[in-house]
Amino acid sequence: MVWRGHVTTFLTIFLFHFVEESSMQSRYIDRWEKVSIRYGYWYELPPYQSTAFKEGYRRINDVCKTALHNGFLFEKDGNTKTMPIYDFNGNLAGIQSSIPGNMKGFNSLNQSIDLPPLEIMPPLLKGTRDHKGMIYYIITAYFKHPKLICSPIATADVSPGKGLYIQTGFDLENDFLRIPLESKFLSSMWKKGPCLPLMGVHYFMNLDYDLPCEKLYPVFLTYDIEGKLGAFGWVFQGRPHNFYSNDGLGHWFHLTPITYPFIFDTSMLPSCMMNSKFQVFGIHVFLRDHKEMVCTKNVDKSHQTLRPSEMTPITQIPSQRTIINADYISNSNTINDHSDNGSSFHMTLGQWTYIVCLVYLCLCSLLLKRMP
Repeated sequence: MVWRGHVTTFLTIFLFHFVEESSMQSRYIDRWEKVSIRYGYWYELPPYQSTAFKEGYRRINDVCKTALHNGFLFEKDGNTKTMPIYDFNGNLAGIQSSIPGNMKGFNSLNQSIDLPPLEIMPPLLKGTRDHKGMIYYIITAYFKHPKLICSPIATADVSPGKGLYIQTGFDLENDFLRIPLESKFLSSMWKKGPCLPLMGVHYFMNLDYDLPCEKLYPVFLTYDIEGKLGAFGWVFQGRPHNFYSNDGLGHWFHLTPITYPFIFDTSMLPSCMMNSKFQVFGIHVFLRDHKEMVCTKNVDKSHQTLRPSEMTPITQIPSQRTIINADYISNSNTINDHSDNGSSFHMTLGQWTYIVCLVYLCLCSLLLKRMP
């Protein structure tokens, strides 16, 4: 009976550490490393609901599933440009933006129209009215599958792990556009634009010279030079009255024909966008460190063959052989070695726990065998 008790204890400890380490790994792949906004400066969104409270955000809804979105929506000082969404565990799981419905713009014939146009709904969706009766339109992105925002249970049709999902309707768990994590899986509707340093390679939906201006798709994507998703953003025609917000976090980016190269390749743009009164606004949302969004590959020169003219000549021949200290060799592979040598020996706390338990069980077994 004593033996069985020790075995049970050992298995319990083993399973605890296995589940704990697996949980840590799943939490890591379930979230983007760093979600930040480009306001002219960099602002990192609070990664946890608890952090958002400490930074002065307020929670808008107390029920995870609402009619307009999944998750807990947060807002700070009237800033509706970047409202973070947190899942049932309190982790950052999405972002929502809203724009007013009282703007004016132009169609493909340069005629004045009301904004936002019906042609970009969805992914832009009708939201709520403010206290003055103004209608606001919302656009929402989730960083994991929408079904996992309010429930930990994943069905067979749900892809676990981090991702990018653009909400396209009010059937919240089924109406979405899933964005590929690699550019090679994008459909032909996504047109490749310029690669800009610290932003990446831009992609725009159906953007070409013949696109009617009222159909300018409000979502753009950026991938790094290797084709991995690194950021996305919103772009809308017009200029909102709430261009600035009271929280001090900056404003939307604002572009006119002169400043289009900030994100566009002007050779791709329809002629109606060249109207001197045409303007767009939007925002960049980075899912990774912006320093990784480069436009040239880093060349590893360690394996390149040098030409004879590039070789460094030997200017001095050693006068004696180098003597290797035997004591250094004997001490270099201890478990306390913290060097970056790939042959150094390191063990985690969990691995030490397993070994200690195993030794303990062996000792118990020997003692039990010697007992009468």
